[in-house]
Amino acid sequence: MKKLLALVLSLALVLASTAALAEGVKLGIVTPDADHGFTGESVAHARAEAEALKAAGVIEDYMMGVGGEASKQIQAIDDILAWGPDAIMLWPLEGDQLRNAAQTVVDEGVPLIIYDRLIENFTGMATEIMGDNEKIGNMMGEYLLNYFADQLKAGETLTYLLFIGDSSTVSKQRTGGMVDVLNASEYKDQFKLLTDGFQTDWSNAKAQEFMENWLSTADAATIADLDFICTHDDEIVDGIMTVIADNTALTNLNMITSVGGRRETLSTFKSITKPELLTYYVSPSYIREAIRLAVAAAKGEEYQGQKIEGQLFLIPTIEIDKDSVAAYEASQEYTDRYSLN
Repeated sequence: MKKLLALVLSLALVLASTAALAEGVKLGIVTPDADHGFTGESVAHARAEAEALKAAGVIEDYMMGVGGEASKQIQAIDDILAWGPDAIMLWPLEGDQLRNAAQTVVDEGVPLIIYDRLIENFTGMATEIMGDNEKIGNMMGEYLLNYFADQLKAGETLTYLLFIGDSSTVSKQRTGGMVDVLNASEYKDQFKLLTDGFQTDWSNAKAQEFMENWLSTADAATIADLDFICTHDDEIVDGIMTVIADNTALTNLNMITSVGGRRETLSTFKSITKPELLTYYVSPSYIREAIRLAVAAAKGEEYQGQKIEGQLFLIPTIEIDKDSVAAYEASQEYTDRYSLN
């Protein structure tokens, strides 16, 4: 009788364990709200990844909240917590405003994955994943030093404009990474930023407006001497190119630097020789990795061979210029980025 009871109990445990595995996990996803551009593509990739994981039985279900304001993201987090998630992937609009809500997730004992934009001075236990923005800035600085090597060795001053994305850690890291490399070189005093960085909020329309205003207010000599424009995103470049495509006053403009690897932006530069485009691969499909990381955290599994212990995971980039664009367009990364089209 005892043996039979033990067998029944063991069988019950096996069945319960199997049922739990079949149920998978409940995943919360919070993103900004957008239906176009990089953010819009990212949200679409997030939905596609969540649907694929659900269809494959990897997760039981997911709840997704989108918000174009911090208050809406906070409400989405509250709703998801009430639903009872096993992990939450958060792409915060503004870290400072989302700090308390993120702390609430941690206090509830729910694994928190923060994607793309960091929450500065956050003391809660959260795992982070993002593109390697500081490295992108470093690579950009190194490329500029090599590209303008002859002018720098000749003692020339290089003037440039800076179009940042926003006030988030992404923009700070991209700018800081570039400036750190330039300032560490023997030519640091030969790089001259002509005006404070223009904050575009990742909008090509705002970038276009800033460029138009600068061209209408700067003197002719300054315009003619402009050597390069540094930006944080390909859509910003699209706005700038709308203004300068046929501008003959920018006689010395040789380079525009950017981030994205966006096919529409790349196509603009295929028919022109000057200025050249330097951009770095950062894809809307990156968010799929953040969701996979959240699932691993929910299941107590490793990610990329590492235990998930509140560390930062960095997604590597690809440098894209006129010499490497063909290889990039033939790459798996390019295919993944446009897999939804």
